[in-house]
Amino acid sequence: MSETVVPTPDLYLVRHGRTTLNARGALRGRLDVPLDDVGRLQAARLGELFAAVPLQLVVTSPLGRACETARCIADAAGAPLREDVRLVDRDYGRWSGRPEDDVVGRYGSLNETPHIEPTSRLAGRVRAAFEEWTMQLSGPLVFVAHDAVNQTLLALIGVADPIAQPPGCWNLVSAEGNGWVGRVVGAVPGDGAVP
Repeated sequence: MSETVVPTPDLYLVRHGRTTLNARGALRGRLDVPLDDVGRLQAARLGELFAAVPLQLVVTSPLGRACETARCIADAAGAPLREDVRLVDRDYGRWSGRPEDDVVGRYGSLNETPHIEPTSRLAGRVRAAFEEWTMQLSGPLVFVAHDAVNQTLLALIGVADPIAQPPGCWNLVSAEGNGWVGRVVGAVPGDGAVP
């Protein structure tokens, strides 16, 4: 008799806390910048928020800003922590570290800018991570990733069109029927939303 796999009923998408590059409006991409003081406070608050949630697993991008945020959540919730390179930020190539407004002003959008990871490649790796992890687990799961990753995943599963993901925010999507439903989108600790 084969086991029936029940997908994760709740998936929390968390954006890492703030970095100095976030504060300056610069593209981060694969630059491995640490959290700044505000970002460390945001990570600690996320840990407090998720302390009572019976998380089965926390999966994080391998970049330090995401790992540090994920560690706060995993430690507070007593959940195991794993890294998944597919959750790494979008590759902005030579534009990493430059002000996003300057790049968009020059090319019209990030998607039109040369030497940036194509949206199709970003979507492919994010979808693969989502499908693999949500089908492996049956309990609440957290992904700690980046603005581009969270926006892409929310759009892929039909929960929301791209919506700003401020540093330190979280989203909750739940499996329902044959799809996913957005329960909370773009919340930050202290705004009254609870996991």
